[in-house]
Amino acid sequence: MSDFLPEDVVVDILSRLPTKSLIRFRCVSKFWNSLITSPIFISSHLNQSLSPNHKISNCNNLPPLIVRQCIRTTPTRTEHYKLFRDTEDAFHEYQEIEFPLKSRRLHFYYLLGYVKGLFCLYEQDSHFLWNPSIRKSLTLPKPRTKVKSRFDCTLGFGFDTRTYDYKILRIVFSGNKQHQEAEMPLVEVYSLNAGVWKINSGASNSYPLGSSISQYRHFAASFEGSVHFAAKNSSGDRFILSFDLGDEVFQTILLPKGMVSKGSDINTSVFGEWLSLLCYDGYKQKSCSIWIMKDYGIVDSWYNLFKVDLNEEFARVISLRDNGHILFDAKTRIEWELSSYDPSSQQVKNLGIQGVLGHFHVDTFEENLVLLDKKNDAISRRGVSRKRKDRSDVEQRRLIKELESLVDKRQRFIDEERRQIDLCQDLVTQISQEHRVEERQRLSDLLQSMITKLLHERRLWESSSEKCGLLFGYRFRAEVELLK
Repeated sequence: MSDFLPEDVVVDILSRLPTKSLIRFRCVSKFWNSLITSPIFISSHLNQSLSPNHKISNCNNLPPLIVRQCIRTTPTRTEHYKLFRDTEDAFHEYQEIEFPLKSRRLHFYYLLGYVKGLFCLYEQDSHFLWNPSIRKSLTLPKPRTKVKSRFDCTLGFGFDTRTYDYKILRIVFSGNKQHQEAEMPLVEVYSLNAGVWKINSGASNSYPLGSSISQYRHFAASFEGSVHFAAKNSSGDRFILSFDLGDEVFQTILLPKGMVSKGSDINTSVFGEWLSLLCYDGYKQKSCSIWIMKDYGIVDSWYNLFKVDLNEEFARVISLRDNGHILFDAKTRIEWELSSYDPSSQQVKNLGIQGVLGHFHVDTFEENLVLLDKKNDAISRRGVSRKRKDRSDVEQRRLIKELESLVDKRQRFIDEERRQIDLCQDLVTQISQEHRVEERQRLSDLLQSMITKLLHERRLWESSSEKCGLLFGYRFRAEVELLK
């Protein structure tokens, strides 16, 4: 196709294709492999994937959901990530995606969020990005500042819509709670595009002194290029503290009077296309009010979408389904289970997905090529020894050389085949112009012999080309097999 179309047209066509197809198309040629893995193309494909008209859909024209499920079975802890089809009548799993990371500790990773196709997780001072659509993970460099406890550091993960950059925010306090209200925190930001952590003194200056951030139940919400935290001032009044990932400054979003009581536990979220606030009322949290901000940044646009009555069996609101039902943690005899609540009928349906309380996460699955241009993460290959890796590299180089030799032979065969076809066409012309019967017969016999030889050589080449295809498959087997 690239021989007949301008390169910019090829790029535009490829950038509109699904991620799974593009991973396989890397096998077409060196040019396509280089193009698809280039940062410019990855950014172009990301831009297309974020457009309003682009959606990954299943057979019901609804985007699939990705569900995080953490299971505790002594002495192991396992994390599962599964794709589900969410319809009006059913919630069906149809694919599980292997999680490449394994915690060195005896607990699960802390989840910072799932934003524009990337998961961000951490443990202690180690941070990881994982793109499940291309099965690629990346271990980030260590932050420049250290903390004694994770409670001395507030984290947020989001997407800068102006620079198309994924960023992680760290708000670090000294750990002295007595002076924290009057303390200006240290603010550190990691940029995936730059690949480094940077301390931002300007961001620290914009932090509202005397404010404290709630880390109750949920991570910060990423929305409209900012990260949003539930916070309160020194008087106990609640508000939303946002951090603009483009300008890298803090801003405040006030809440209407009476919307949230001082005794409520609140956290930010995103439901559908709205910034949302979950308010768990009272000490025993007998109910949860779900508020949405219909016009982002307009204080008077807050709207009470639902109020869900909770009891000892229901712990945390997780997400909102396309059919309007609410997903939350529900207590079963043995474990907690992901359940669905219909606000209209007030009926609860257990979905058969059991796991550890507080670790469920449900989000719309998004595909892109982000991280494809990064080196493979060593953590995802932890079980591979150095000697085995070296042997694999040597074998791969040998296969590549053999493949290049076969490709060269194929080109020579094509050139020779074209020459033989030209000769056959000349013979056809001579036969049509020859009036002598004997000469026509001689030329016809010669033509038949050349065609027989040509077909025989093609069969031999097709047999050898199977080997060529097999060798080429070795080179990309890891990526292709994972996406079947």
